[in-house]
Amino acid sequence: MSRFKFLLVATCCCSILFGTQAQAQYTLTVEASTPVAALGTTYRFYVDMNDPTDRMSAIFGNDQAPLEINAPSGAFNSSFNASWSASGINPAFLGFFPDMADDTYATIGLDGPASASTIVGAADPSIVEDSAQPITPFFATDGATTLLANTLTGASYYVLNTAGNGLPDANLRVLVLQITSTGCVNGILNYQVFPLGVGADQVQISMPFDCTGTFGGSTGVAGCMDVTACNYDATATTDDGSCLIPTGCDYCSNGTVANGDSDGDGICDNAEIPGCQDPTACNYDPIYTDDAGNCFWAADNGWCDCNGDILDALGVCGGTCASDADGNGVCDDAEILGCMDATACNYDATATQDDGSCAVNDECGVCGGTGIPASDCDCNGNQLDALGVCGGLCTSDADGNGVCDDAEILGCMDATACNYDAATTQDDGSCDYCSCAREAVAYTLTVEASAPAAAAGTTYRFYVDMTDATDRMSAIFGNDQAPLEINVTDGAFNSGFNASWSASGINPAFLGFFPDMADDTYATIGLDGPA
Repeated sequence: MSRFKFLLVATCCCSILFGTQAQAQYTLTVEASTPVAALGTTYRFYVDMNDPTDRMSAIFGNDQAPLEINAPSGAFNSSFNASWSASGINPAFLGFFPDMADDTYATIGLDGPASASTIVGAADPSIVEDSAQPITPFFATDGATTLLANTLTGASYYVLNTAGNGLPDANLRVLVLQITSTGCVNGILNYQVFPLGVGADQVQISMPFDCTGTFGGSTGVAGCMDVTACNYDATATTDDGSCLIPTGCDYCSNGTVANGDSDGDGICDNAEIPGCQDPTACNYDPIYTDDAGNCFWAADNGWCDCNGDILDALGVCGGTCASDADGNGVCDDAEILGCMDATACNYDATATQDDGSCAVNDECGVCGGTGIPASDCDCNGNQLDALGVCGGLCTSDADGNGVCDDAEILGCMDATACNYDAATTQDDGSCDYCSCAREAVAYTLTVEASAPAAAAGTTYRFYVDMTDATDRMSAIFGNDQAPLEINVTDGAFNSGFNASWSASGINPAFLGFFPDMADDTYATIGLDGPA
C-alpha cells in the first residue's frame, strides 16, 4: 500500500521539522472559552502565520509523523452536526440548537459551511483516511476520547491552494480544530503550511500541545548554530536563522562571507585565465575566462579572415570571381539564361538571368494558349446537360430536383412514415403513418407526483428507469449540443434549512423539527439525504 497520496505529492524531497526555526515561525495557539450550551470548556486550535499570504494546507498524520489527540474526559459531539467538519454547523439552526456551536469538529479557517462564509473563494475541507484507522469517529461520537493516525496510509484533512479560507485572518492565524470537553486535551498536531502561498516551499510541522497556550516559540540564546557558517556561535541554544554560509567561490573572512568571484562570472578569482574572449577576434580561445584586452581582428589588416584572404566580386572570402555586372550573386562567366518567373509555365529553375521568354498556361493547360471556346464547357468540346453536368447525358429535369427525369425513383420521402424509403427521389403520395409499431426506449424517465410533507403544491420526483440490476446511473448534464432545461412556471420551493444544492443538506436529525425540509427542491443521484 502506498503512503497517503495527498502528502506524497506535497512533501516530495522534504521532511517533518522538529524544534527548528520553521517550527518557531508557525506556532500553534490553543485558546479556551466557555461553551454556549454544553458542559466543560471549548478549546480552539489556531496555526499562527507570519504573512497575510501564507496559506494553511492540511492537518495530517502517518507512521512517520503520528497525529494524536487525547480528550480523557471525552469530547462533546452534537447530534445535529451530521458532518465530521464545520460544514455541518448550519447557522440557520443555531438559534434552535445552540449546543451545535460547541460541537467538536475539524476545519481549516471556517466555523460553518463554506457556502455560508463571507470569505471569497471559501471551500469546505476534504478528508482521506485509512479505513482500518479512521479519524472521523472522533468528530461524530459523543464522549470520544482518542484520535490517532499512525499507519502507513495515515489520514489528512485539507483544502486546495486556491481556497480563500486557507489564508490567515486579521490576527494572522487559521482555525484548524475545535474540541469541547470537561477536562484538558493534549497530543501532537501535524500541519502543512505554504509560506507566501508557494506550494513548492511548503513547511511541515509536528507540534506537541497540552491544554492551552502557544506551542513552538523560541527560548534560550539566539544565534547561528551551524559550525560550517562564518558566524557560528558556540553559545547559541536556538538557531535564529542568521547563519552566513559561503557557497561557490565565496569564503569566510573575519566572521562574514567574502566574495571570491569579484567579476561575477561564476569562475572563482583564483581560477581565472586571462586572454582574448571575443569569438570574432583572430586570437580568441574559449579557454580564456577573463578578458586581457589583447584581441585583434582581420579587418585591422584589411583581410576578410584571419588567414589573410580578401573578398572577390561575389563577396566570397578568398573567392576567384572577377566580375558580377548585374549584382545577382552569380559570376558573369557562370550565368544561365531563361524564364525566372516561378508562376510561368516555362519557368526554368536553373536560370540565373531572365531572357524575357516567360509565358502562362491557358484554361486548357496549353502554355501560351487562348483558352476554352465560348460554346464549350471544357477543353474537350463538351456542353452542359439538363443537370448542369459538363458532357452529361441528361436531356430533362422537369421538377428541378437535380435528378434526371429518366432516373427518378418514386416512393415515400417522409422520414416519420412507416414506409419511408431513403432511396426515393420523388414523393408519390404513398406515405403510411399507421401500420408500424415503435420500439420502446431502453432507459425511460418516470416523473411521480405526491403531496408535500408541509409545503404547498405538489412534490415531483424524477426517476431514470434501468433495465438491469447492474446498470449504473452516472450523471445529469447539459451543453450546446444537448441543452438541459427545467421550467417551473409557478416557482420551485426551496427550504431555508438546506444550505446545500444537493440532498447532502437534508439532515434527517432536523426533519422532526422542520418537516418542510423533506419538500426541498434539490439535485441528487440515488440519495434523499447526506451520503
